[in-house]
Amino acid sequence: MMRLFPQRYEKPLFDLFGDIAQLLVSGSEILSRTLGESPRERARIAARLHEQSGEAAALSRRIANRLAAALIPPFEAEVLHGLSLALSEAMQAMDRAADLTVRFSLGSVPDPLLETAELIARAAEITVEAMWHLGEVHELHEFSAAMRRLDNHGERLARGALTDVFASGASAGQMLREREVALALRGVLSQFEQVAREADLLRIKDS
Repeated sequence: MMRLFPQRYEKPLFDLFGDIAQLLVSGSEILSRTLGESPRERARIAARLHEQSGEAAALSRRIANRLAAALIPPFEAEVLHGLSLALSEAMQAMDRAADLTVRFSLGSVPDPLLETAELIARAAEITVEAMWHLGEVHELHEFSAAMRRLDNHGERLARGALTDVFASGASAGQMLREREVALALRGVLSQFEQVAREADLLRIKDS
């Protein structure tokens, strides 16, 4: 019997987490490009990151809807929901950092901030690998430790960037703008660590 309306194909739930993580990888590349470009080009590039932030939020809502209908224990559903929100918020944090860079019309971005963007890209790559193993939670034991190391490195870079800013003799306005961007980038790494903490709850629950 032919269906009048084809049955809708639904991806496996864990694949949706991988989809958000892939957006984070793409978003981190766009963030690095935004920081490295001239002020004139940044707005055009950052606009794509804003679009991807919306896509990540939509995927997070889709996961929430799937969890509401899934026959899984409430604790696991709560943790997975928290994980999807943390992933989406990591993308939002990248979007905010890029937006500040555009709005403040920064000239050449200091090296510590470019290095922080490289750490963010690495964090996104590690996150993709972790999301591939959500169904095998024993594989997640290194995820949290790796994110903690990157976050600590990012904190050191942020301190160095702030020290350099205040020692540069730049105007107060310039110092404030660079400080805000440095803190925004630092916040992205902190949000990635939150992703790892949420994922680690799955491992702890299963132990």
